Amino acid sequence: MKTIIFHEHTTSYSPSHQYIVFFLKKYIEKIESMPNYDLDDELMEFYVSLAATTNLSAGAAGMCYKTYTLDKDQYTKVVLNEEQMMISQGTTGLQTWEASLRLADFFVEHPGFACAAVGAAHVLSTDCSTAVLKLLEANRLKMRLHVAGLLRKAPNMVDPAFKDNVQVAELDWEHTDECAKLSDSADVVIGADITYDPTIVPVLVGALKEMVATSQQVAYITATIRNQETFDLFLQLVGKYLSIYNAVHVCTCDMHASYESGVLVKSVMDLSETKMTTLCHPNPMADIRLVLITRK
Repeated sequence: MKTIIFHEHTTSYSPSHQYIVFFLKKYIEKIESMPNYDLDDELMEFYVSLAATTNLSAGAAGMCYKTYTLDKDQYTKVVLNEEQMMISQGTTGLQTWEASLRLADFFVEHPGFACAAVGAAHVLSTDCSTAVLKLLEANRLKMRLHVAGLLRKAPNMVDPAFKDNVQVAELDWEHTDECAKLSDSADVVIGADITYDPTIVPVLVGALKEMVATSQQVAYITATIRNQETFDLFLQLVGKYLSIYNAVHVCTCDMHASYESGVLVKSVMDLSETKMTTLCHPNPMADIRLVLITRK
């Protein structure tokens, strides 16, 4: 256990103190339930000290690291610095939401989709919030340092063709001319949990209309269903301008609905019941749909 808590990665990219306390509490309870258990004094002292100085209430504020592993050997990692609060600095974009994890899991579990099979030649991460853009850039730089460290310690675990191909840029969906420029270089558009506000749904669909300009391009949008009317509005507007992607049958997920009208094509899959646990253990209460959108 000490090799986990005091591991170089854990100390360099520490999860929240609250998470560490809850994790150790469960671990200690497990050990104490065994006959002839022996708890390490140093570990117990660390746990008691941390628990006494940590705010254990729900919604504690502050930044922390979250590490997602993509393989059993835990060599391939995604490390993100995130805000623990759902809303901070006037935005919800400083935290990874369930729909994002489900979408990432979908790509990992189904490598035939999008850029997951061959690797993206270029990735552009966008937002219109200054706070989110600053955090995106910080995480990009940290991941570059993490990969550089792997190249030194375990070069065989890094793809020799790896390049720092991620960039961060401001993008306002209302600026459709900027969205249209992206269509020249973007084969795949990815968005997660961006359909929650009915007032911005028309703007989002307008941006997708500009970015998905040909039938060779596709958008993957995951949505957590908090208000069915808002999600239906998104589908309605997408059906008016775009089309439903009809290759969903290759996925083991259930196709929830299918629409084909206007200029764009879309297909909707229910990810709520899927057993994707590569990056996360799904919240059973979350109703999450994946919408695949392309041109007719």
